[in-house]
Amino acid sequence: MKMISLWSFAAVMCCVTFVTASQTKNKPVKQPIIVTEKKAVSETKSIFDKRAESSKKVVSNAFAISQHRRNYILPVTYVSRPNTVVIDLLNSDNVDPIEAKYQISVKLPLYIEQDSASGLYLGFTAKSYWQVYNSDTSKPFRATDYEPEIYYTWDNELSILGFKFNQLQVGFNHQSNGRSNELSRSWNRLYASALFSDDSSFYYVKTWYRIPEDEKETPQSIDGDDNPDITRYLGNFEFGYGINWNQFNIVTSLRNNLKTSDNKGSIELNITYPLTDNYDVLLQYFNGYGDSLIDYNRHQQRIGLGIQLKFL
Repeated sequence: MKMISLWSFAAVMCCVTFVTASQTKNKPVKQPIIVTEKKAVSETKSIFDKRAESSKKVVSNAFAISQHRRNYILPVTYVSRPNTVVIDLLNSDNVDPIEAKYQISVKLPLYIEQDSASGLYLGFTAKSYWQVYNSDTSKPFRATDYEPEIYYTWDNELSILGFKFNQLQVGFNHQSNGRSNELSRSWNRLYASALFSDDSSFYYVKTWYRIPEDEKETPQSIDGDDNPDITRYLGNFEFGYGINWNQFNIVTSLRNNLKTSDNKGSIELNITYPLTDNYDVLLQYFNGYGDSLIDYNRHQQRIGLGIQLKFL
């Protein structure tokens, strides 16, 4: 898919956002642009209200950890250009484009403000790509990415233009594929994000600064930058939008380098439908760069079906 198609998709999502926002505000009552009074803010409904209350209960429990990002398993995915460079036995002739993908993501509170979920957290996310149906090569894990981070999050008590300003977050993030020498991929970032929502949808923006590393003396050097051009492909900006439509939750994220002459990025679309009180059926589609860290500079398309631990 060309980048002009990505931007067309983004334009459509912005239109949907505008229409949805208009439909949810069906009472022509004038409100101040910014509301900070606690009672008035609490009356502003949010798609995250239930999740926020659950999070407060979990972080107050010294024996519990909670979801950070989404947790899911996609037993069946199809990927357009699976990378074989990380596994000796894999090559273009025997790699299976049908594989499993899963993500595990948890967070642990280090310091929590009184009567709040605001505080300092340690987060960890692992994402794996498993050639589970490839018996010819002993069903290897084709790639695994590890992402520890430490961050401070503020749960806000204000609303803007009728939308609840749920959360502001700043942190330090490290991502690596756990490999060495020429196969190593890693980077460190400082990031900030903001989350807004109403009773049926949410919006977030995230930006980051990559911490510079020294250039490698040789490709085999242990010290130095494994991937100096990674921001060219993964960019410095991400925008996300989600909506609850009937019983479906539709969440899309757009990542881009915001360049006009060499525009690159990705789109991920997640559609879930309730399976039980705790689990949803998940359909996921990805198009662009950075499906996995080893593929940060390799354009991929992937579609998969599986199960997700309830997130909204």
